[in-house]
Amino acid sequence: MDEMMLDRLLARAASETPYPLTPDVRARVATAISNDNQRERRPSPRIVAPRFALFVAAFAFAAVAVLVLALPSSRSAVADFFGIEGSRIERLPTTAPGTTPTPFPTPAGIESFATPSSIEAISQDFGFIPAVPSSDGVFAVYSVEYFDTLAVVLSYERFDLWEVRLQPGGTFNKGQPIDPVFNKAVGGGTRITDLTVHDRPAVWISGGAHIVRFTDADGREAAASVRTVDRNTLIWRSDAAFYRLETDLPLDDARRIAESLP
Repeated sequence: MDEMMLDRLLARAASETPYPLTPDVRARVATAISNDNQRERRPSPRIVAPRFALFVAAFAFAAVAVLVLALPSSRSAVADFFGIEGSRIERLPTTAPGTTPTPFPTPAGIESFATPSSIEAISQDFGFIPAVPSSDGVFAVYSVEYFDTLAVVLSYERFDLWEVRLQPGGTFNKGQPIDPVFNKAVGGGTRITDLTVHDRPAVWISGGAHIVRFTDADGREAAASVRTVDRNTLIWRSDAAFYRLETDLPLDDARRIAESLP
């Protein structure tokens, strides 16, 4: 039997053999494929949404911080609120017509709240040599102790330089984090200007008297610290010390003195 004859016989047998009906699965397969595609396109809310929300919140916070620091008026407001570490500034409430304004203590000379000392005595008793501005003439040395915090005051003809030496890690003399602060209460006519000394934040208080007091970490006030300062004041700090410069000099001269210190 040749090959051609065999093919014809097989084709006839196949055509005469009955087969069961084949189910139509084409529609069901198409529907399943469509459903799978839709599930792949839909994001999972449990994973994507929280991450996206965190990203949006972080971006918004960064944008606000940049905007605040970019505007001079905003920078001044931030300085007024925070002050410099170791110092806090607040404005006295504006008094209504006919009411009594906040009374200011009578200004007092440095001898009324400080003890005469010397550079040598400070070095021997407290273990550091106070910073001295360059080429500013003769000065007197005083020490002031509020609770466990020591301040050294160099008194010149036109300014008093206060220095509180910081311990390693930026702490006051008592060795605790800088919770003790010099609080300043300023009147409505007093100007508060934020600037820099050695590229670090500083505050210049000018144009009016202000009240200064010293409080410890628990908010207790050192009674002898309450006084009125009727001169301009420059406040800043470095890695070595916290400084206050009380003066009748203009800002440029006060800044020159500050930048001559470590």
